[in-house]
Parts: sequence; structure tokens; C-alpha cells
Amino acid sequence: MFIINQTLKPEKIPAGRGEELFKKHIEWFTRHFEKGNFLLVGPYTDKETAGIMITAAPTREAVEEILKEDVYYEGGLADYEIRAFKAGKIAGNFSDYEGK
Repeated sequence: MFIINQTLKPEKIPAGRGEELFKKHIEWFTRHFEKGNFLLVGPYTDKETAGIMITAAPTREAVEEILKEDVYYEGGLADYEIRAFKAGKIAGNFSDYEGK
């Protein structure tokens, strides 16, 4: 499994295109969430313009292929930190925390 920390680079976002790019970003992660590529997606509440994604993609290369489709990837509009991890335990009520 992998956790992806994404941080936008606001200074690189073209003037007047922020909202348009954000809508495309939402469409991208929603599509991959619905396909099952992302298990969890969410913004940080203590760091603006950043968030995480958790994926069970089989390889780092597979994760990178997914990320290449994000509108922020091209042109280096965001940094992506990809970290592999092993889910040692998962709470049975994990879905209770959606939206919190």
C-alpha cells in the first residue's frame, strides 16, 4: 500500500486558472476513487493546498501512472511524496470517520 502526500505550489498555478484546475483535480481523484484505485482521499485541515491519498496499487510505478493523470502533475504544479507502508491493523469502523 502507498500513502501519497500532495502539496500544491500556488505560485505555479497560472493566474485565473485555479478554480478550473481544482475542478479537474476533483474529477481525477473521484474517478480513481470510484475505480478503487484510491481507498481514502482527503485534504489536510492544518495545511492549506495539501492532502493525502491512500492506495493499494501493486507497485510504485502503478501509483506514478495514476498521478501522471492529475492536472497538477504536468508542469510541476504540485509535489507528490509517495511512501510505501504495510497496513498492520485497520479499524472495523474506519468508514465511520468519513467527513471528519
